[in-house]
Amino acid sequence: MIFDGEKIDLLELKVSEDLFFVIVDLGGSKNTQEILRRLNQCYPLATNSIEQNVQKYFGYISSEITQAAVEAIQLGNAQLLGALMTKAQAEFDRYVVPACPDQLTAKKLHLLLHHEPLEPYIFGGKGVGSQGDGTAQLIVKTQESQRKAIEIIKRDFPQMQALQLTISRLPTPIIDLAEDRKH
Repeated sequence: MIFDGEKIDLLELKVSEDLFFVIVDLGGSKNTQEILRRLNQCYPLATNSIEQNVQKYFGYISSEITQAAVEAIQLGNAQLLGALMTKAQAEFDRYVVPACPDQLTAKKLHLLLHHEPLEPYIFGGKGVGSQGDGTAQLIVKTQESQRKAIEIIKRDFPQMQALQLTISRLPTPIIDLAEDRKH
């Protein structure tokens, strides 16, 4: 979905290779209403550098990363998508967290994203939605990596819950030429 003021565009993505994710309930707490209240204060006119940075992130920075991620998804390039997710999180931390640091510092999220035992299995990850210590998404290397990552999270972060998500490529349609000749 692309939001531009009142305009919403939908873009259907076609995935050329299976993509394997782990979605993690971080078992933390956050106040989404407070996060959104503070971020909404940055609009429509930014009155200081923190508000300008929020607008910068949710403007061209997020747009550029999202456009590159769309391309990576369509190419089935999980490694590039992971790098883009990691970049999105770093940019979010730099530009948005200062607007609501008590809710967005997200210690549990960052512990998970930088947990060394997960590194062999993941390409990258980031927070989800309004961020904070609510939910994270990781893109993993293979289906086996997905299983291993969930095992590690269960073992090392018992307060967290991890679920697997696979976005499967659509099979190539088979065209029956003999059937086509009958018509």
